[in-house]
Amino acid sequence: MTLQEVLVAHRATTPSAVALVARGDDVEFAAIGEETRESVFPIASVTKPIVATAAMLLVRDGKLGLDDPVATWLPEIANPVVARTPSSRIDDVVPATRPITVRHLLASRSGWGFTADFSLPATQKLFEEAHLHGREDLPSPEEWLKHLALVPLLHQPGDGWLYNTSYDVLGVLLHRVTGSLPDFMAERFYEPIGMPTTGFISDALPSGAGGLKSTVDDLLAFNRFLLNGDLLAELAVDTTTAQEREAGRIFLEGQGWGFGGSVDIAEIDPWNVKGRYGWVGGSGTAAHVVPSQNLITILLTRTAMTSPTPLAIMRDFWRSAARQVL
Repeated sequence: MTLQEVLVAHRATTPSAVALVARGDDVEFAAIGEETRESVFPIASVTKPIVATAAMLLVRDGKLGLDDPVATWLPEIANPVVARTPSSRIDDVVPATRPITVRHLLASRSGWGFTADFSLPATQKLFEEAHLHGREDLPSPEEWLKHLALVPLLHQPGDGWLYNTSYDVLGVLLHRVTGSLPDFMAERFYEPIGMPTTGFISDALPSGAGGLKSTVDDLLAFNRFLLNGDLLAELAVDTTTAQEREAGRIFLEGQGWGFGGSVDIAEIDPWNVKGRYGWVGGSGTAAHVVPSQNLITILLTRTAMTSPTPLAIMRDFWRSAARQVL
């Protein structure tokens, strides 16, 4: 199927979308609804690879180190407590035995975040106090950190993979390190890379987990930056264990996690190629690079995901791109 045929086939459930596949300089684009290449979409968790890249640039600049404690910049969460067991009551906690580091945030191992079981007491507390997805009245970073500090970690820092919240913490940390994360991104990304339309939906609290809006061509420029540079070799390194991948299967579908996105390590579906890096967003978005094939795939829709499972249109889009490579 061509990209246009893929989009048309899903028009009933996804009436607005753009799709792009780039193999080197060869670019195929398709759109349905009123969308164009200039259409701006909230990209949700496709934000994560961009913010992870920003963090690695700051590491290279010497502004922060991967093993630096985050409490250096975020004193509000300097003394987290940990649930005695994942299913323990909110008040059944023990002290953290080690500090949360920048590396823990990038690898989603801070101890805050989501498992496949959304009913855990600490997870429910996280939803109540500090989950940002879907909120229009975003708090200030200071207020948000105060609420986050009320939520116990599900495990000791570094001891396991959990989804999402580490990247909201990372966004606030980078905001403090740089003085303004939106300004830093504009200077180091948007201008030199060629991403003029990308920016945070809210500058009040720049969510590193899902706060950016962008266009298909801005994301093409970003992913070309990854393919043509040397940062991808640091971002696309699996940091998970087999046990963690199994526990996080609802999110990872058997693949690994690097810094900011998933890393394919198992050829489970036709589109899984070892080293494929990228992520999906809850607003119905996806962007990946396949270094071994010099391939970039980007799909932007306005159809929200109702679970961590990728939309049917995403799977057909990836399948179509994979077939065209063969």
